[in-house]
Amino acid sequence: MDAQQLFSEFLASDHGAQASQALAAQGISADDAQQMLSHAVDVTHAHVEEQAGASVEHTGRNFFAAFAAGLVRGDGFFHSLVEGGEGILTGKVTAALAERMGIDPSTASTVAAAATPYIAAFLKEKLA
Repeated sequence: MDAQQLFSEFLASDHGAQASQALAAQGISADDAQQMLSHAVDVTHAHVEEQAGASVEHTGRNFFAAFAAGLVRGDGFFHSLVEGGEGILTGKVTAALAERMGIDPSTASTVAAAATPYIAAFLKEKLA
């Protein structure tokens, strides 16, 4: 499946609608949200395809930050591992949004944090 098909399926899903609503709640227009989600799904597709990135240092830091946060919250070891994986993805989406759309890293981080859980949940259902 190519990234465009994945994006179309994501937008048509409940997860896609929820992600769009989460971005709207951040004050992002529908057109900008669709463009941001397109980039986020593209990065996610590439991540799933490659399972490796050029920025191993950032990937590891994002994983351990999310993993540690899960442990501190008392989420348990395995749930924290899943959150660590989402942390990696959130970091990659943040970097892609900042680079591809030219938005500041803080805004990109907020958008990625709002959208990535919905993309991850969609993929989890799709790949299960």
